[in-house]
Amino acid sequence: MLLSKILIGVDFSEASVAAARWTATCFAPWAELVLAHVIPPAEHPRFAAHLVPPPEQPAGTDAAVAHATAMLGEIARLARTPAPRQEIRTGKPHEELAALADAIGADLIAVGAHGESHHASRFLGTTADRLVRTARIPVLVAASPALRPIRTLLVAVEDADITPRVLEWAHALADAHDAAVTLLHVWSNAAYSHVASMSYATAGNAREAEVEIAKELRAESVRWLEQLAKTGVPHEGVTSAVRFGHPGDCIVTMARQIEADLIVIGRHGTGAAGPELLGRTVRAVLHEAHCPVLVVAEASEGGAEHW
Repeated sequence: MLLSKILIGVDFSEASVAAARWTATCFAPWAELVLAHVIPPAEHPRFAAHLVPPPEQPAGTDAAVAHATAMLGEIARLARTPAPRQEIRTGKPHEELAALADAIGADLIAVGAHGESHHASRFLGTTADRLVRTARIPVLVAASPALRPIRTLLVAVEDADITPRVLEWAHALADAHDAAVTLLHVWSNAAYSHVASMSYATAGNAREAEVEIAKELRAESVRWLEQLAKTGVPHEGVTSAVRFGHPGDCIVTMARQIEADLIVIGRHGTGAAGPELLGRTVRAVLHEAHCPVLVVAEASEGGAEHW
């Protein structure tokens, strides 16, 4: 089973508490859980450095640990009985969570969509964003999770090296939850325009050529998706969908249409779309999705992934 141990990062915001509860009760109630809170280092202006305790003696650490211990205990009791293991670290949250995940052999890191940030963006610049970009293992961003069984998965796939791994996770989750699966492939505007332009060059009627090439691309994509389903998600209740447009927008719209309980997507690929486009797609989905998003990582020897 892909999900035997999950690290859940909490910053005590409502979003992170909701994510912890949903992960424990709806996403993987069978998994071993580890709740973790990271106390970030205090930032002080350089002009007052002579008044600040040295790093090995940070001010307020004892009080912060005591507070974190009490809060984690409350969240643990909310999440599950018996209460999951609890860990407290000090440092940069995304770095400490990633290191702890490696140390305990976690299969996945789960976090809320955002904490107490007041950025114009509700997601960028947060611990969740940095984890999605750098973690070696999949990251579950549980935005606005509804406490109900997972019945419908939307799985976005590209012709990329990450796709078998995405399908592996989709298959495991579909089996565990007896959930329906929709495989979605999106022809981006750039990719579609490139193919269509070659047809226009030899066609007498541009409009007819556009309709015909869209029809052919859709049919070929459906055949490809059906083959993926047979080999990668041999599960009853798998359907296929093809869309044209901005990938992130199409994924979010489709998720709403089918009332998806979870979106599964790869962090980046090496197919025709390239890692830069897929990175923008992941970011767009995380911004706008109405449900939790599981971002499946493609581990690299160097650690951090492209974005």
